Amino acid sequence: MLMKSIILNTNFFIKKTLLLFLALMLLTASYAQKMGKNLVPNPSFEKHKNKSSVIKNAIPWQGEGTVDFYLKQEKLDTSKYKGAHTGICYAGLRFQPNYKEYMYVKLTSTLEKGKTYFFKMHVRFKASSSVTVKQLGVYFSDDKFKVDMSFEKEGIIDSTFIEGLSGLNNWIPIQGEYIANGREKYIIVGNFKTKMKEDFVRLKKWDIFKMREAYYYIDDITLRKKIIQNDSSITKLNNEETETYIFPDTFKTGQIVEIKNLQFKNGTAVLIKPSFKILDELVNKLNEHPFMEIQINGHTDNNEIEVKNKKLSKARAKIIYKYLLSQSVINPMNYNGYGSKKPIAPNDTDENKEKNRRIEMVIIKEE
Repeated sequence: MLMKSIILNTNFFIKKTLLLFLALMLLTASYAQKMGKNLVPNPSFEKHKNKSSVIKNAIPWQGEGTVDFYLKQEKLDTSKYKGAHTGICYAGLRFQPNYKEYMYVKLTSTLEKGKTYFFKMHVRFKASSSVTVKQLGVYFSDDKFKVDMSFEKEGIIDSTFIEGLSGLNNWIPIQGEYIANGREKYIIVGNFKTKMKEDFVRLKKWDIFKMREAYYYIDDITLRKKIIQNDSSITKLNNEETETYIFPDTFKTGQIVEIKNLQFKNGTAVLIKPSFKILDELVNKLNEHPFMEIQINGHTDNNEIEVKNKKLSKARAKIIYKYLLSQSVINPMNYNGYGSKKPIAPNDTDENKEKNRRIEMVIIKEE
């Protein structure tokens, strides 16, 4: 009887494990369906035909100017984050007062009229540069690059960093959404300001004699069509429309911002699906303030003993922290859990207890 019991328990465990695995696979597939395939060929430049150091070696990419291509870490790339963002290969663009470089490629398919596409690439500032640029991004074009072509504002996704795009020499994601007119076949990566020198920001204001040059490494370029799913769990929660939570445009040191409308399974650190939409809004906002230092704090009500409360609150803060990291957020971050020790309302009603069960973002240091 004991052996039979062991066998039954083992079979139950195996079945349970398989069911959990299948559930995770289905969940992963569901998220993957939100975005179409990457339309950028050779997006991280790993495919090349020889050992040449020019971008056209990373087929089918082309360049205007002497756009660099690195088959391995560049010798002068001495940053703490040296080397490619992923893989081995990466590219580089140089900007001077009367000289700028572009890289471009034909997409695997023409964009569809009225469809929304999500673009993302990673850039890293070269530490030996004397200046930074305020803007760097992508242009969606009907035709391939040609000298003296005009860049319409509506076709551009780029950064806007008034103090210059440096990012403490770490990889920074530049991303955004684009609604296609239905003719775009190419993307062009570069700076689209008419007067290059007006977009420069000196690293050392007193160093006026050093040649002004900004250099950026480029890696992992993606463009995916957004697919709208007919999934009521994304738009509704408890049969009510979920509210879109808008984060503030500006922040200051010491500010506490509650990440509202996050939903967890009861008593766990497992996020419910609609929460990811809110977190994606937070990712976009942090990418607009990449040098701001934050701390994610978890809080609970007083329903459990404090040891459990603190453990749960920290686990929930950690899952938010890990999600932000998974989305390439580069802000200096940490997390903590305070259990029920910092309530914002008395724990005397269900409504007040719900207020105390919250996740907050504390601004440790503004940009």
